[in-house]
Amino acid sequence: MTSLLTNISAMTALTTLKGINNQLDATSNRVSTGQRVSAAADNAAYWSIATTVRTDNASLSAVKDSLGLGSSAVDTAYNGLNSVLADLQNLRAKLQTALQPGIDRAKVQVEIDAIQDKMKATADSSISSGQNWLSVDSSPSNGIYRATQSVVAGFSRTASGTVTFSMIGVDVNAIKLYDVNASSITTAATSAQIFGTTSLTGTTAFAGGTANFNTTNEVAFSLTLGDGSTGTIRLNRTALASAAVDLTKVTTQEFLDAINNQIASDTDATPLAGKVTASLDSSGRLSFATAATGAAALVTIQNVTPSAGNTLVDVGYGTGVAGTDARTGRGSAAGTTAGKGILDTADGGTGVSVATIDISTLSGTTGDATLRAIVTQVEKVIAKVTDAGTKLGANKTQIDGQKTFVDTLMKANDRTIGILVDADIEEESTKLKALQTQQQLAVQALSIANSSGQNIMSLFRS
Repeated sequence: MTSLLTNISAMTALTTLKGINNQLDATSNRVSTGQRVSAAADNAAYWSIATTVRTDNASLSAVKDSLGLGSSAVDTAYNGLNSVLADLQNLRAKLQTALQPGIDRAKVQVEIDAIQDKMKATADSSISSGQNWLSVDSSPSNGIYRATQSVVAGFSRTASGTVTFSMIGVDVNAIKLYDVNASSITTAATSAQIFGTTSLTGTTAFAGGTANFNTTNEVAFSLTLGDGSTGTIRLNRTALASAAVDLTKVTTQEFLDAINNQIASDTDATPLAGKVTASLDSSGRLSFATAATGAAALVTIQNVTPSAGNTLVDVGYGTGVAGTDARTGRGSAAGTTAGKGILDTADGGTGVSVATIDISTLSGTTGDATLRAIVTQVEKVIAKVTDAGTKLGANKTQIDGQKTFVDTLMKANDRTIGILVDADIEEESTKLKALQTQQQLAVQALSIANSSGQNIMSLFRS
């Protein structure tokens, strides 16, 4: 009987020790990894959510890198333009000096040559990450040239898992100073587009990111295309009942889907089917674009009277229904544009470009008239370079703003991951010390139980 009790005591001590060891292993893992959920077995739901958020952060990190490279390229081009702008102002001063009687224009030309060489060197050396946006080659044979350089600005994932990327476009064709291509560039025909006055989430209806259509709120407008097709879109509590999960919180995507679904299937809107699409532009504005391209492409939006008892809400196109808020977008036909840049494009009046100005042989009344025309030409070029700098400045502001937002979003994701899977290190460390103490006591208890049994057996042998 005594032997049986001794065995039971030993088994109890062993079971207790195993339990403590299991807890000790789990706690040690939390302390060493810093996570209370480090595998799917710990908590499948939290692990799945945290893994998805980590994947998003990895994508956002790549977006942040892209924005950094884009920002560097914009800075490089902007600094180059600023330097060239100062040179152009100096060039204008030299030309104005040459207008004075008795000035040796051949000697002034020596200085002008130096300024022209400096501007060309500045443009040629404005390279960032292998890209030069000021001195380019837009020849058809140059496969790497892009008239618009796109910088990845963000990404989004739909409920179905589809990932889309938003882009910031830099119009290189509008800022280039020199271009090897002497021929014209063919430009593609464009579709007709119209845009709201503000981002959809910036309107009163979608303040806070969603809109409440479980009221008398209604969006009602007609779209008229260049071929005469007209359709009416009407979005209210009834129309959105099957499109939105929660009528009190209709998302922008649900709103867009509802518009496009009405265009595709609603009797009042089907004349537009396949001819126009609603979307959000890079600034989040509600926009409409035609499938047709060319000068004949046209789209006009006009609010219409809401259904009885309902009230029109503004989604970027006002609330007037008497023609005051009508807006029209037109497409453009395919055409050609000069293949040269701002500084090497010949002026129609002087027949020369800024890069090839030569006043050394200008003399007499005719020479003075030509020189004055060249001064005017340089003034126009200064305005163009200033405009190019303004465009780059806007791109820079947009990129920097997006970088700040992406950085904030990544930090928010890190906090989300921490809430889901991170361990409380202070708590776990204290628990670890307690379990180590319990482990030592359990080992001693097991040792005592085993030694007691041996002592009793020795009594029987004696």
